[in-house]
Amino acid sequence: MTALFAATPYAVALALTTLASPALAETIASPGAEKTAVTLYRAGSEPFQTLQPWQREQALKKGLILVTETRTVTLPAGRHTLRFDAVADGLIPQSAAVDGLPGGMIERNYDYALLSPGTLLERSLNQPVGIVRTHARTGRQTAESAIVRQGPNGVVLQTATGVEALGCSGGAERLVFDHIPAGLSDKPSLSTLIDVPVATTVKLTLSYLAIGVNWQADYVARIAPDGKTLDLTGWLTLVNSSGTSFVDASTQAVAGKLSRVPVDIPRAETKAITRACWPMDTTTHGRSPPPPPVVAYDIMTSPQPPPMAMAGAREEVTVTASRAKLAEQSELGDYKLYTLPEPVTVAARQTKQVAFLDQKGVAFQRLYMFAVDPWSDYRGDSAPAATVLLRFENKASQGLGKALPSGALAVMETAGGRPAFAGEQTMRDVPVGQPFDLAIGRAMDVSVRPRLVSETRARAGRTRRTYEVDLANAKTGPIVIELRHRPDRTAFKVIREPKRHDIRDGAIAWRFTLSPKSRETVRYVVEYEG
Repeated sequence: MTALFAATPYAVALALTTLASPALAETIASPGAEKTAVTLYRAGSEPFQTLQPWQREQALKKGLILVTETRTVTLPAGRHTLRFDAVADGLIPQSAAVDGLPGGMIERNYDYALLSPGTLLERSLNQPVGIVRTHARTGRQTAESAIVRQGPNGVVLQTATGVEALGCSGGAERLVFDHIPAGLSDKPSLSTLIDVPVATTVKLTLSYLAIGVNWQADYVARIAPDGKTLDLTGWLTLVNSSGTSFVDASTQAVAGKLSRVPVDIPRAETKAITRACWPMDTTTHGRSPPPPPVVAYDIMTSPQPPPMAMAGAREEVTVTASRAKLAEQSELGDYKLYTLPEPVTVAARQTKQVAFLDQKGVAFQRLYMFAVDPWSDYRGDSAPAATVLLRFENKASQGLGKALPSGALAVMETAGGRPAFAGEQTMRDVPVGQPFDLAIGRAMDVSVRPRLVSETRARAGRTRRTYEVDLANAKTGPIVIELRHRPDRTAFKVIREPKRHDIRDGAIAWRFTLSPKSRETVRYVVEYEG
């Protein structure tokens, strides 16, 4: 039997005449998993959209997954090597555990050198191979033996007529291997040496940690026409950047920041073949761009694709039910655990989204916030526009009362009967009962202009500053402006203020209600050392 890699004109085709070495008598291959369960742990709390490409790649690779598999194995008596194939390619070997063995484990091995054209050549250095050439005009094939001297980055062969680079003859060429070098496999595997006292059939539980799978929360908020409430939908975005698929797996996600110790993890890696030359006028230089990633998501609560379903990506859409089935939230010590309602398949290098939150009529307050810079003299400086804030209380009485894992939130408003994008903001982890703000943009028709009226030396080396701030509302409806001043100076104190203040995000905060098309000027005095 012969299998070909890259069997295209003027490309290298690698033929395998024996796809697997004869199995040793003492090696027992476990059947595939009957049942799989996975638990995902986040790496970092920043949403993927906010990261630079290299940071996103690193975050996806560092995501942690706990895999638990159930397998039924028939074991003869004696000492054997039990092999578990198709484990995750980012497996952390020291984390693996096997429960249910009739005897003890003597040793474990993780084999992660994957079969590919490049690794096949790499493991065949200084070994004999066959080379088959096809004449470009007649199609006649000739075969001869050769020794691999260099590869896979530029393949050099030694034949009876001399030393040559593969692919430089102007015709189609392929290499033929009569065996697979030791240590190569078509999939990662974990093996363990065991002693079995009596022949038996057992149900084993294999569990291990692996990297390469991450998750985050994504939210979509749709503001009602009255501007006082919104509908909030939350999605668990599962991102599998590994080469392993988890099929029909019971899936959970853990929200919270776990302490982790960095470890060096062997990764399964495939290699391609690159050639040092191309036959003239037979091909093009460079490579075609990779296909767009597959983005799969479950439509549960909304017909609109969630934020991670980017334009241009091929979408796999699964309609699971007309009625939403949401992930169930529970406690896991100091963390939050989200259990998906049904088993899901997260294919290799795939993104999948499943709804976990669907809250209708969530109350919020819209404010326009401006923070006075305590270090600026505001002499001719143009002040930035006010920030549009949506303020929430995470309470059941306000339509929420659910722990919200960190992620990205997109806000939609209705304009002329059609939905319109109103802004996007990252969210921190928000526990139940805690207020939180979302900054979704800058206001065009709300102006806030501060002025430093005076700066004088007060008692005992202290400085006193008097500010006036002009507030203007050009809108057709009333608004609330929140004016903030951070106490970033030593021994800061408010001496006089237009009204009683409170604290928001560590800053002194005053709120003023302005009627439509109105203006107001407020004054306050602060003092500090220096």
